[in-house]
Amino acid sequence: MNSDYSHNPLTEVALALSMAFFALMVLTIFALSQKQFKSIESDKISINSKSSIIKDKKRILVFYHNKNFYDQNLKIWRLENQGKQTDRYTLAVPKEMSVKELFEIKKIFQGLDLQVAEQNQQWNDALKNISTKEDKLS
Repeated sequence: MNSDYSHNPLTEVALALSMAFFALMVLTIFALSQKQFKSIESDKISINSKSSIIKDKKRILVFYHNKNFYDQNLKIWRLENQGKQTDRYTLAVPKEMSVKELFEIKKIFQGLDLQVAEQNQQWNDALKNISTKEDKLS
């Protein structure tokens, strides 16, 4: 290279930058193609694997109203009386419940798989009827 630009420092910098860019491009292409192959291979393994099938346990539906828990038959429900056959619960709470009260209830179910849902109007009405009947009896 006997040109006027061969000893220019900017030419050296430009050449170094272009080499670095090319190296990064090659590494990126290599890395992306390897990731794609790994995901295809893992998909094949999971499709053929029978151990990946998990039996879904059913959740127990519990309602909360006036500081009491009720089951689906609107009978008083207690966590202590439940066997160890399940640890998955869905707790339906009224929409006017405070966050503080909800956290206190979650402490009761601590260590268990608990989902919280909002009660619909039909359940609210049924639970209010139960509580008015209990008030008349006492």
